[in-house]
Amino acid sequence: MREPDAGTFRKPREDVVVSVCFSELAAGPATFAAIRDLAVRLDGAYRFREIILVVDDTQRAGFLDLVREVPNTRLFVVRRGTEYYDRRVIAAEEAIGDLVILGNLEEIAALDVLAFLDFAEAENAVTMAFRPARRPFKRLLAWPFIALGKLAGFNVDPSEFQSIAVPRTLLNLLLAHDEPRLALRFPPRDPRLPREWFRTAVNVEGRTAFTGIGRRLALLQTLLVYLTPTLLTLVAVSSGVLTLVGLAYAGWIVGAVLLVDSLAPGWLTTNAMLAVSAVFMGFSTLGLSLGLQHLLKQQRRLKADLVPEEVNRIDLFQQVAFDLNVVLESEAPAPPAEG
Repeated sequence: MREPDAGTFRKPREDVVVSVCFSELAAGPATFAAIRDLAVRLDGAYRFREIILVVDDTQRAGFLDLVREVPNTRLFVVRRGTEYYDRRVIAAEEAIGDLVILGNLEEIAALDVLAFLDFAEAENAVTMAFRPARRPFKRLLAWPFIALGKLAGFNVDPSEFQSIAVPRTLLNLLLAHDEPRLALRFPPRDPRLPREWFRTAVNVEGRTAFTGIGRRLALLQTLLVYLTPTLLTLVAVSSGVLTLVGLAYAGWIVGAVLLVDSLAPGWLTTNAMLAVSAVFMGFSTLGLSLGLQHLLKQQRRLKADLVPEEVNRIDLFQQVAFDLNVVLESEAPAPPAEG
């Protein structure tokens, strides 16, 4: 006999708002059925919840019936081709819950989502789903990303589950990170962001080592770009060393001219050109690297092209206030005038 779900007989909680976000969905009966099932499970455990869907603008019509059918489902459309990591940032920024899941629909359908949320709340940590049994070949392919991630300060392992559960306070810290696209997928190595593993034995079908090659290449590019300040520092140091070597070489040439009675024909001009080239390359590369570092420090993140269009607007705060019979200060009647 199958044991009942952990949250089957508990009373729906009213002290917390839950947001579950999906940033990669395909319109189809299987997707719609999984979202309906998730809504039923959440409604049995939480009185206030929202489901956020971020889809291509070409799929807008396919999801309209679903958002009308499932209450408190918010639909955001973005331009076709918007990167997966950018979509996760959009979903996280729009979520209003005290507990937020950034998930993959197939993984969430296989996980015990209520236990996942309870674990994240109890540990007050960025919680990642973890499956101990993994193929060695898949682990081997992930090593270049793991090594680059460590250099960049992230816990990168593309073979891990994509779903994370985060309390609101920690989600704000992830969004405030210099690179929130990476931080929301691979939590940074930061003592302010404790990380825990929600261990599960389930395996999601269709997840192979070669799934999402384009996304892996985009991840590799993002990691290399994030390492730009470190690489520029190395370039600056090496350029400074090259400049000093060129200057020392020029001093040696001057000493040779002053101390040696007879030099071989062409020796002076050849070595002088070498010294000048070394000093010039060192100074120019050093200047360029320092200038780029200065620009990177001054640059602010521009999010103008990450603003999505919300198809259906819901006021979950107003619903919470109405259900709990709370009078907002802005709606409270004015006190009677004296005299």
